[in-house]
Amino acid sequence: MTDQKIYLKKVRDLGGVFSATFGFIKQNFKTLYGSLLFFAGPFLLVAAVVSANMFGSNLGMSTLLKGGGLTSFYAGLIGSYAIMMSVMFVGITVYNVVLTKNLLENEKLQSGEQLNLSHSTTNFFPDFWRVLGNTLLLILVSVIFIVVIVFIFAGLFALAGGGGSGNTTGVIVLLVIFFLALFVVMIIFGPIISFIPLAALYVCQRDGLPIFAAIKKVLYYLKGNFWNTWVIVMVGFLTYAIMAAIVQIPMFIVTIISTFSRIKMNGDYSAGDNSTSILIIAVVSICTLLSHGVRVLFSLMVIYQYNSLEEKKEGVSIIDKINQIQ
Repeated sequence: MTDQKIYLKKVRDLGGVFSATFGFIKQNFKTLYGSLLFFAGPFLLVAAVVSANMFGSNLGMSTLLKGGGLTSFYAGLIGSYAIMMSVMFVGITVYNVVLTKNLLENEKLQSGEQLNLSHSTTNFFPDFWRVLGNTLLLILVSVIFIVVIVFIFAGLFALAGGGGSGNTTGVIVLLVIFFLALFVVMIIFGPIISFIPLAALYVCQRDGLPIFAAIKKVLYYLKGNFWNTWVIVMVGFLTYAIMAAIVQIPMFIVTIISTFSRIKMNGDYSAGDNSTSILIIAVVSICTLLSHGVRVLFSLMVIYQYNSLEEKKEGVSIIDKINQIQ
C-alpha cells in the first residue's frame, strides 16, 4: 500500500509539520535529492572545493612566507573568497528554486503519480532569475539595515565615553546591556527572523511577487501565530543543527589532524603535504553536500508551516473540495 500523498494546503501542528516533512522526503527521496544534486550540486561542490583549498593551504600563508608579499596574499585571498561566495550564492539559489519546484509540481500531480527530474526544469529560468534578483535585493537592504544599527550603537558607545578612559564603568554597563539585549532578541525573534525570508522567497517564486510584497504576505499570515511558528521553526532549526553537526564531524577531525601535522618545531609553515590538502578537499566537499542535504528538513518545515498559516486563514483546500462537490 502506497503512502497517502502529502499536500501543501493543510493546517498542521508541530507533529503534522514533522510528519509532512519526513513523509515528503520518504515518498520522493530519489527525485528530490537527485534533482538537488544534479542542478545545485555542481555549484555547491565548486564552492566547497574553493573553500577547502583556502583553509587547506593555510589561507595562502605559504605564499606570504615565501616572499610573495602582502599584495599577492590579499589578492589571492580576496579572489578565492569572491569566487567561493559567488558560486555558493548561485548554488543556494538553484537549491531553493529546485526544492520549491518539487513541492509545487507535486501539488499538481494526481494521486499515484510520481515526481521525476523533468518537473524540476518546468519554467525554471524565470523562477531562478526572479528568486536570484529578489534575494540580492533582500541582502542589500539587510546589509544597509545592519550598518545603520551598528552606527546607532557606535554613537551610543561614544556618548557613554567609549572614546576615552574617563567613563570605563559606563562603557562596561552599556556593553553588558547591549549583549544581553542582543541575546534576548535573538532568542525571541531569531527563529521568526529566519522564517520570514525563507517563507517570503517561497512565496516570491510561487506567486511571482516581488520580495517585499511577499514579506508583507508572510507577515499577514504570521499575525496571531507568532509562538506556534516560533516553536516549529526552533525545533526545525535544532533538528537541522544537530544533524548538520553530525555529518560535519569527519571534516573537523581531518582538519584538526591536518593542522597539527603541519606544525613543525622550527615554526616553518611554508611546506605542505599535498596529499593532506587533497584529503581535506575531498572530506570538506562531501560533508558540505551532506549538510545541504540535511538542510532540506529545515526548509521543508518552514514551507509547510507557512502553508499551514495560509490555509488556517484562507481555507483554500476546503473551498476547493466544496467546488469539486458542486
